[in-house]
Amino acid sequence: MADDSSMAPEAGPVSGLIAQLVLGACSGGAMAYAAYVLISPTVGPPPLFPYQDKVFHAVCFGALTGPAALVLPKRYLWIWIAHMVLLGIGIEVVQAKWIPERTGSVLDFLADAVGIALAVWIGRSVRSLAMRRAR
Repeated sequence: MADDSSMAPEAGPVSGLIAQLVLGACSGGAMAYAAYVLISPTVGPPPLFPYQDKVFHAVCFGALTGPAALVLPKRYLWIWIAHMVLLGIGIEVVQAKWIPERTGSVLDFLADAVGIALAVWIGRSVRSLAMRRAR
């Protein structure tokens, strides 16, 4: 990748800023919702399929990581990835120690990590493709 500072090199600073603000707002809203869902005392209805919980963990953390993988330069993306990994660990610790109705699980964290990794891989692939087409 030649330029890793914006999604579309020819886009003006205002359109790039708007895109980053929209993705940031969506990511922030998703983060708040995920925090509520993942540490709420209620567990929800019975699963519809085996390992549904793990799939939801992967999808949730993938959705939280995807926007950052699309817009952040590499030097900042690693900070976001570390943040997401620490969030995954933190949620499991909170569930294990302070929410009697929930249990912390290493497998849940591994599902989080899979979601993070897939989102980074897909997001960076899409970003690379978009940047190649923009040249």
